[in-house]
Amino acid sequence: MKLRPILLFFCLASLLFSCGDYDRYVIQKPSINQIKIIGNKKIKTEDIRTNITGLKESNTRFISIRINSYLQSKRAKKDSVHQKQAFLRFFKKMPSLLNLSEIELNAKSLSKYYRSKGFLHTNISYTIDSLKEFNNAFNVTYFIQEGIESEFTKEDSLQINNPVLEEKINLFLKNESLIHPHKTLELDVIKQEKERLANHLKNQGYFYFSPEVVGIKINDLKDTTLNKISLIYKIPDFKANQQNNIYDRLFRYGPIDFRENAYVDEANTGSINAISKSSNELKKLVSIKENDLYSSDKLNYSLQNIYETDQFKSVSIQFDTNSTKIYPRIELIRNDRYNISSELGGSSFRGIPGPFITNSLKIRRVFSELDFLEITGRLGFEAQAGFINTDVTRKNLDISLGATANFPTLFLPSQLTSKFGEYYGAKTQMGIGYDYIDRPEYNRTNFKIFQRYLWRKSAFTFYQLSLVDLNVLNTNYPQTNTSQLFQTYLDELRIKGNNLYRSFNPSFVSSINFSYVHRTFIPTNGLVEGKALTLGIESGGTSLNFLTDNKIKFVENLLGNSQNMQFYRYLRFNFDFRKYHFVGLKRKSQIAYKFIGGLAYAYGAENGYQLPYEKNFFIGGPSSLRAWKPRRLGPGGYQAGSNLIEQPGSVLLESSIEYRFKMFKFLGDMNGAFFMDAGNIWSLTDLPNETGKFKFDSFINQIALGTGFGLRWDFNYFLLRLDLATKVINPANPVNKKWVLSETSFSSGENPIEFNIGIGYPF
Repeated sequence: MKLRPILLFFCLASLLFSCGDYDRYVIQKPSINQIKIIGNKKIKTEDIRTNITGLKESNTRFISIRINSYLQSKRAKKDSVHQKQAFLRFFKKMPSLLNLSEIELNAKSLSKYYRSKGFLHTNISYTIDSLKEFNNAFNVTYFIQEGIESEFTKEDSLQINNPVLEEKINLFLKNESLIHPHKTLELDVIKQEKERLANHLKNQGYFYFSPEVVGIKINDLKDTTLNKISLIYKIPDFKANQQNNIYDRLFRYGPIDFRENAYVDEANTGSINAISKSSNELKKLVSIKENDLYSSDKLNYSLQNIYETDQFKSVSIQFDTNSTKIYPRIELIRNDRYNISSELGGSSFRGIPGPFITNSLKIRRVFSELDFLEITGRLGFEAQAGFINTDVTRKNLDISLGATANFPTLFLPSQLTSKFGEYYGAKTQMGIGYDYIDRPEYNRTNFKIFQRYLWRKSAFTFYQLSLVDLNVLNTNYPQTNTSQLFQTYLDELRIKGNNLYRSFNPSFVSSINFSYVHRTFIPTNGLVEGKALTLGIESGGTSLNFLTDNKIKFVENLLGNSQNMQFYRYLRFNFDFRKYHFVGLKRKSQIAYKFIGGLAYAYGAENGYQLPYEKNFFIGGPSSLRAWKPRRLGPGGYQAGSNLIEQPGSVLLESSIEYRFKMFKFLGDMNGAFFMDAGNIWSLTDLPNETGKFKFDSFINQIALGTGFGLRWDFNYFLLRLDLATKVINPANPVNKKWVLSETSFSSGENPIEFNIGIGYPF
């Protein structure tokens, strides 16, 4: 039983017993006890109440309409003499007065709503029934006979007085129309069709064409029953007070005028001085050219390109027109040349603070008038457990330095970029970086040089191509007992088939990589509906295939280290698909699903056909299979001797499904989730233990399965997550002992519950 109704009952009981006049109270005015909706089958009651204002509240009382009416009268009496009682004001949900005109209006709104959803034969009636136990209390019931849904036939006709325009609209209706045969009639779809058609023609030179020009009417002569709907497209469809005689006139662009606005503070007037400027670099960002046909989308892409250079605080456009041409005037206000930002933060591990500071300097217009250089630095002391003695916690020094130059163009041959089609937000990045980590076990450095191309096809589709991604990694070991024990530990792992030791050898890792991202939503901290797909392809050490011994000689001797420099050649592919769908009558709950896969193959014999450690796949942890510790599951049915050893693999399959729902409010929204995670990793190469190698006839039986419950504390600006997970199927166990759910416990044992704490949703 829920707690809130019980508390409310006792509160009300105490209140009423303290009021001696309640037993003599009679409801003074005709009031609505409850509004019911009966007969709807195809449209949900929740949707009806949401879209019709007069039906949003059912007027269901807390305990009784008489109690609510009594509280209302008491509050009105106190308010009339300006005496407020906060306790009485808590009960704000009071009965509505019976109003026949409002009831009739609700019936008409209900009929109109059904018509908008394609139910043209709906019959709405209502009754008003008095309650036997109370005078002046009534129930209102709306009866709905939905009837047959009307469908589009796509047997439409056109009334257009311009033959050229008629041909273009015919082509639109054939290829891009939102209206399809057998689709249910909806007035919102017809409205969207008007907007889509207007935008389609605006992109073909019709500057003055608008949705108001388009008339779309139901043809009631073809089918008088209106069960099968055909439409009449009438263009133009002006009302008496609307005239646009040049809606079907084509316009071309004239010269584009760029004006840079600068604030002039003369005698504190705050005036703006506009200076016309001719900029070849700005013109390159604009996809419209003089004498091109007007295009609304191309114009928006051009403005977006200019804004994304990060050079201007404001980008706006004005138009001058004559009989056949449009003269765009793009007005700009520049950003400051220098921006400095600093962030001070920290973490805590086992009660030991780990402070860090990050500084960033942005310098605009370094090499040209539209580029910017970003220099970043980070210094931190992070507390971590030791590799060997995990009970000992030490602070480790972490230093990162980097510089990235950003150019608002793709430095690629025009013959290649022309094949990309229309795109915007193009950017070329070139940069260098240096990372240094100082731990008791080792000192590690990574020097990197990189280059990236980034561009977008739409607000939801992103591309990234990197032709240069070079990393030189080196590890030095101090002459300490801790460092010696760590090197012995790495050698023991190597004997067991774990290639963690390769991460600490001098290495040269180079790659060419490409990624594609498409999503149907804009990411937020809240729940969303939609799907997202990410694809990644990477080729490591590609250029080494053309060199003697597959090595670069000067790099091999670069560090002057007694150890041999490792060179890697590999191919890597990964994909990530996610889908989010709202469920429930109020659509406040969500089903979230993800499926992730990956395959990596090392073909460099000079390095024992091994992958760089960072290019392996790992599984387990707060955003993966939550019933296993981070990076500790697999490979395959392999049983690790210790939970301290990360388990890499070259084949990945992972999937999760999660039901998310709202619970209650406490300094934010407290939400819950039930989830199931499944997956594993495998190796493609021979291992000392064959259970870790991927085989088509056995990998299904090595899929791990976990389940659990989670809490999400949503503060709007960030979300704190706690997941409790337990194993259901443990692939490391013998065949007859893989099901371990019954052995779940909160203490150590065969299947202890894993506690996962994180920020944000797991996926």
